[in-house]
Amino acid sequence: MFVTFDEVKRPVWVVTGASSGLGLAIAREAVESLNAIVFAVGRTEESLKPAADAGCRAVPLNVAGPAETVTTSINYVLSSVGKIDVLVNAAGYLLEGAVEETSDDEALDVFQTNFFGALRMVRAVLPHMRRAGRGVIFNMADAHGGREAANTGVYGAAKAALAAATEALQREADPLGVRVCLVQPGRFRTSLLARGHRLRVVDDIADYDLVLAPLRRQLNALNGAQPGDPRKAARALVGLLPRPQQQASVAATVGSDDLRRVPFLLLLGSDASAAARASLDAHVESAVKFEQTDL
Repeated sequence: MFVTFDEVKRPVWVVTGASSGLGLAIAREAVESLNAIVFAVGRTEESLKPAADAGCRAVPLNVAGPAETVTTSINYVLSSVGKIDVLVNAAGYLLEGAVEETSDDEALDVFQTNFFGALRMVRAVLPHMRRAGRGVIFNMADAHGGREAANTGVYGAAKAALAAATEALQREADPLGVRVCLVQPGRFRTSLLARGHRLRVVDDIADYDLVLAPLRRQLNALNGAQPGDPRKAARALVGLLPRPQQQASVAATVGSDDLRRVPFLLLLGSDASAAARASLDAHVESAVKFEQTDL
């Protein structure tokens, strides 16, 4: 496929979970602020209409599906514009339920989207970035995932797995010119807590109602009242990349000092830092209190 000179100059982004929430906000911001060519990934063409209306190119794809379908979609992007400068893994959904209540199938499903989907995208994109010697990957985890394990434990486990894999990937890919950023967002006014993005396990064990019912009421009250503005989060993330007036192309500068501004860890939201610190402090306090040094 013929690639125009204008397309060669413009940065190319691939954003999953771009039908709503932070994914959609990031896709829109990359188009508006960077004049980027953005391939918006979502489950259906219809769900991607808001992204398409914002100037993105829709890529209907279920990242929880077979790896071959992900590879085919990435090959489509590369055949269309010849490169991928930035990958944002923002696809995900929330699963509620006690760990004991969660079936194998429910656990596998939430891992397929929240962990394996991101892993498939990374594996499909990295060969191109390695050959180019440049690129940026943002993996979206959850600043509250570790603290709010009760009621969302398996969801938190999937996000924790993504965080651990991302931290390993940082050490593997950074020497090759590929910067990988772990994004830990706090609570933003997205559809994550709404029906369709927030699922409930089928089995219900009454003994847990005393523990989980108050947490579920809290999530119900929080839906739509989260403190964070997804547009501001998108501006913060996209703002890490050089703007057109600063550089002719992201591809020309990935691996340079400019793009070293992309951190290994990005906390987004007024509550994200406090949540991360509380989780770390709890682990440190427990470790110090019960440490065994004379073994």
